[in-house]
Amino acid sequence: MNINKFFTKAKEANIECSELKITQSSSTSVSIFNGAIDNLESNSTTNVVARGIYNGKLAGTTNENLNDSSIDEMIENIKQGATYIESKDENVIFKGSEKYHNKNVFSKELEAWEMKDVIAKLQDIYHKLKNKNQNITDIEMQYQKSTSKFQISNSYGLNLKSKSNYFVCFVQVYMKKNDEVKDAYKIILDSDPKKLDADKIVDELINEVNSKFNGVSLDNGTYDCVFNQDSFSKLIGVVVGNANSEEVQKHSSLLEGKLNTKVISSKLTVSEKPLEKTVFFRSFDDEGVATYNKDIIKNGILKTYLYTLKTARKDNVESTGNGYGGQKIEVGTAYVQVKPGRLKIDDLYSKVNNGVYITSLEGLHAGLNAQSGDFSLQAQGFLIKDGKKSSSLKLFTVGGNIYKVLNKVIGVGNDSKTLMNSINTPSVACKGVKISF
Repeated sequence: MNINKFFTKAKEANIECSELKITQSSSTSVSIFNGAIDNLESNSTTNVVARGIYNGKLAGTTNENLNDSSIDEMIENIKQGATYIESKDENVIFKGSEKYHNKNVFSKELEAWEMKDVIAKLQDIYHKLKNKNQNITDIEMQYQKSTSKFQISNSYGLNLKSKSNYFVCFVQVYMKKNDEVKDAYKIILDSDPKKLDADKIVDELINEVNSKFNGVSLDNGTYDCVFNQDSFSKLIGVVVGNANSEEVQKHSSLLEGKLNTKVISSKLTVSEKPLEKTVFFRSFDDEGVATYNKDIIKNGILKTYLYTLKTARKDNVESTGNGYGGQKIEVGTAYVQVKPGRLKIDDLYSKVNNGVYITSLEGLHAGLNAQSGDFSLQAQGFLIKDGKKSSSLKLFTVGGNIYKVLNKVIGVGNDSKTLMNSINTPSVACKGVKISF
């Protein structure tokens, strides 16, 4: 690619300093419905984001190529874009961190896994599901492997590269008993093909969908609850979002002015760990700032806000390596982890004794008031009776205030799981959650 030519031409055009972010992505995917291949495709894309400072203003543009014509076009777009910017904020293109912690997270085994072998594995899952239970009516499966190469270069000589790959496999089953139809699904996210364990997937799906029949209701009221990993990740994701320095500076975060104070239960520690060797590993953010593992909340106490270069300058602090995006950089996270406890899931049921096990929360965007922390969300789950998981529950609503709920934690599980929202969390038990049917 003509990276040096871009920087040379940008300098000739009086652009003070400039930057290129180049992402090369490829993917292969297959969809299977009831054992038959429904769709099979592959694609690749290149995305070039160019940013530059012209007359003190930082502007950006995107393109799909980096050739002679696109270079001229991007330079002109940067200059024109800068003339329309009225903000007086100081702008900077980052020269580079002193040290970057690199790890090889690219899986050669995954890259060598041929699509015919993937399809054979999915067909194996399909036949085992069908043979396991005659009440299964439909089975949907989707698999996608993604490979990405990312590079940041700038006119100061910074040149950072990363390469990663992973797969996502989605399996959903529908089961009918009498006139009742229930479904269950599993999502496997990994870079190791061996993690696609057919027998485990089949057993877990059959057990889950079977457990959903004959749902019961409870009286509306306040119950102690166990949140599974998926549902708790959605609650903790809201809290991490409130640590966004941009929201704090706009006075729209409930964590404004709360540094070094207790904001949630002392049983909870929430960290960002971009340097963990996962599919979400990042040694640098999209501004070229080195990432590092950090506690956002330690034992319930808020330890830091999350900063980009721009928001850090406003608070006269260093960037935390949380700048993500293309032309526009915003606060983001790579991989968030809730510290696991020592309790097994059965121990959490015992702590609750009589209450509710929440397995799904939906409607977060519409059902949460970001200004107050109040929420009302549709949920699925099970009755906890005499310290054990019991009957399936009909659809119900979970309500309350997110910070009040997270300040009444009575137990943290040891069953950590990584979700698609890049949050790793165990199941967590809380007191006094409002439930209505």
